[in-house]
Amino acid sequence: MKKLLLLRHAHAEQPEPGMADIDRPLSDRGRAEALEAAECIAEAELLCDALLVSPALRTRQTAIIVAAALDLAEEPRIEQAIYLGDPAALLATLRRCPADLTTVMMVGHNPVLSALAQRLKGAPSGLDLRTSGLCAISFAAETAWSALRPRLATDFKLLR
Repeated sequence: MKKLLLLRHAHAEQPEPGMADIDRPLSDRGRAEALEAAECIAEAELLCDALLVSPALRTRQTAIIVAAALDLAEEPRIEQAIYLGDPAALLATLRRCPADLTTVMMVGHNPVLSALAQRLKGAPSGLDLRTSGLCAISFAAETAWSALRPRLATDFKLLR
């Protein structure tokens, strides 16, 4: 079985005057939320083969905290399309994943992560991942990442 974990970045600080959105860091609350997300992943016994991350500071910090808490050996792969992209851009990013990967985690932003989850699940709108919100989407083992498309999911779990 293949799994896709979609993790919204944890709570971020409000931007300082003149600060670009991409440079917003995690708040203290966000650092705690990222650790809670890592606990959810560990409790679900999910092992990640790859970590795809938006270049925004808050997503990189979320990914670093989660990866450290889970003792993940893989370095996060920064993917520009995850920042301010649309669901089609995120899907295209996932389709470039090597076929041998079993579980991929994408750390990004709303509303696009929620929209991608809805499309893969084939669900009506209404899903809204909170900060550090996490869902696990399963696909048949023979599904190639390159073949991901809407309504292909075999299971969907909102973990946080």
